[in-house]
Amino acid sequence: MEIPLFPLSSVVLPGGQLPLRLFEPRYINMVKNCFKTETGFGVCLIKDGQEAGKPAQPYPQGTLVKIVDFDQGPDGLLHITAEGQQEFNLLTYAANAEDLLIGEVQLLDAAEPVSMNAGYEDLARKLAIILQYVEPNIMYSDKQLDNPEWVCHRMLELLPLSSASKFELLQLPDTTSRLNALVGLQIEFTNEQP
Repeated sequence: MEIPLFPLSSVVLPGGQLPLRLFEPRYINMVKNCFKTETGFGVCLIKDGQEAGKPAQPYPQGTLVKIVDFDQGPDGLLHITAEGQQEFNLLTYAANAEDLLIGEVQLLDAAEPVSMNAGYEDLARKLAIILQYVEPNIMYSDKQLDNPEWVCHRMLELLPLSSASKFELLQLPDTTSRLNALVGLQIEFTNEQP
């Protein structure tokens, strides 16, 4: 499967929302083409380079996203919200004539369901606090704080970790491994009010 890629310094996972402000012609054209063909694009963490300018080198894993909302912002730029659909491994990629990366990807199977335990419940409580800080920029109408996979995905998206650290967590083989690694981070809050 070939898809256009959008390398970013942030990550989005299935069920996640990613608000984007677009100003580069290659990404505006990518969005127009996604609407025309009713397809999505891939979001990958940047391994080397920047979000704007020359094409960045992506890490070899990402998430297929679909555009769920768009408008022209007060700044005159195109604002979209992309929603994570399915994780993928990036097999190869190359820049086209517009410097838009096109990648060949292999979609990954959905994760096996995980049962909630005390450690994961603690992560869910911490996530509830974090979500208060990101709203209204990112709104989840259906907060699934009792779903370990949903909690895991949102924590990986929202924690202020380096790209290399996030990629290391994303490379873990399953949701349970990712959750256990997140529990091991010992996330502390000194003030629990936004």
